[in-house]
Amino acid sequence: MSEDDTERRDPSEDPAACSRCGVHIGLASDDYCAPCAREIGAKPPMQRCMGCGKSYPQEWMDSVDVSPEDEYYPEIRHLCPDCSGGDSA
Repeated sequence: MSEDDTERRDPSEDPAACSRCGVHIGLASDDYCAPCAREIGAKPPMQRCMGCGKSYPQEWMDSVDVSPEDEYYPEIRHLCPDCSGGDSA
C-alpha cells in the first residue's frame, strides 16, 4: 500500500474500497471516499474562506458578493463561521 493510503482496489471485491473509484477508505467509513461523495452530491462541496483560507463545507459558509455594483454576473466569495462572526456548525 502507498504512503498516503490511496491504493485503488476493485470495489466489488473489497468492502473497504470506495464504491465509485476503488480508493481504500476503510470498513468504518461510508460507501464513497470524500472526493467521490462530493462529486455525486452525497456531501456538500468545499469552499475556501476568503478571510483565513481554511476549507469548509459550503453549507457552513456565509456567501459574500464581492463584484462591482455594475457587474451583471456576481462574484461570490465565502467566509467561514469564525471569520463571519457566526456560529460554528
